[in-house]
Amino acid sequence: MTEGGEVLCWTSHPAREKPWGTVALVAMILLSSLSAALFMENLWWGVLGCGLLFLAMWNWFLPASYTLDERGAGKKSVFGVESKSWSQVKSVIADTNGVLLSPFPTPTRLAKFRGLSLQFSGNRKEVLEFIRTRVEPRRL
Repeated sequence: MTEGGEVLCWTSHPAREKPWGTVALVAMILLSSLSAALFMENLWWGVLGCGLLFLAMWNWFLPASYTLDERGAGKKSVFGVESKSWSQVKSVIADTNGVLLSPFPTPTRLAKFRGLSLQFSGNRKEVLEFIRTRVEPRRL
């Protein structure tokens, strides 16, 4: 992905990294699905609810691989490949679980849909430092 520059690669799989959180999440999904089936008096509503809740939480259950290099950031998951070049990143929004590379200079609701979200996997400091050295020098 790069021509000899520094590269940072990792895989994030929260279900494996936080097993007790996974147990709690699966229990909530099953309980919600069971409630839907009982309330609607039809097993298929429970099955549909379970499937939709799993899809809503896919980034918890399924691993994603991330790559940062001199050209930009990339994310590879079962749903495809996404990437952003550093020139497209106008702001960086970090929290405890990950970082959002936004194409907007100020926070906006569209950033989640147009930006690239990267999940940390015990490497928060390293990822933020790598991003900071590629994005902030352009702003000086």
